[in-house]
Amino acid sequence: MNAAAGARILELDLGNTRGKWRLLRGAETGARGSLTTADLRAGRLPAEWGALRPQRVRVANVAGTAVAAALEQGLRAQLDLPVEFARVESRCAGVSCAYRDVARLGVDRWLAVLAAFHREPRAALIVDCGSAVTLDLVDNGGRHLGGYILPGLDLMRRALYQDTDAVQVATSRETAMSLAPGRDTAAAVNRGLPLMVLGAIERAYSALAADIGAAPRLWLTGGDGAFIASLCALPHQLVPELVLDGLALTNP
Repeated sequence: MNAAAGARILELDLGNTRGKWRLLRGAETGARGSLTTADLRAGRLPAEWGALRPQRVRVANVAGTAVAAALEQGLRAQLDLPVEFARVESRCAGVSCAYRDVARLGVDRWLAVLAAFHREPRAALIVDCGSAVTLDLVDNGGRHLGGYILPGLDLMRRALYQDTDAVQVATSRETAMSLAPGRDTAAAVNRGLPLMVLGAIERAYSALAADIGAAPRLWLTGGDGAFIASLCALPHQLVPELVLDGLALTNP
């Protein structure tokens, strides 16, 4: 994006259940908000978008083709604007994709990797803590090394509840909470779930550090990013809108 042009650009990051949006006015964020994927699928768009009068719309969508079609139809009707969907390419903004079939890599993961490497072109572990937790690794030369996908905190909790009764306890998710072994079932569940995510982060981080012979950068983002960041002992940087930041690189 050419910030000097001062274009008003509506950016969306659409996940499987929820999404977030922001309006850029040049280099500044003029407004932001959230929405549900169910509303988009039903053709219900935030009413305030009309008053914001965006000139462009660029989108990261992992919610499927039905949501993409509903968004396109709604924006045509509300704003008379086309939608620019981000796509994964074999190479972009100095980063090469590890996937043989680049279309199989989630575009949200790709955008987060691009944005992180653009901020600081060095080896990094990029972790998006959403409905799923994704971990992607990139080396000092911008070579994406692949990654890992595991269930997010809420998804792990639902899986645990599905076939059990005794562990169906109230959710407790406090920033910087203790992760000491739980002395009741509620504490054991509520501390065990983030411990699994943190364990995956620490293992991937250690493997990357051993591979490059130095400490990589750790980037955290996503809906549960702030919570995980409050518990993470590794040096890290939290960037809540890392995926949205990557849109300017794929769709300048």
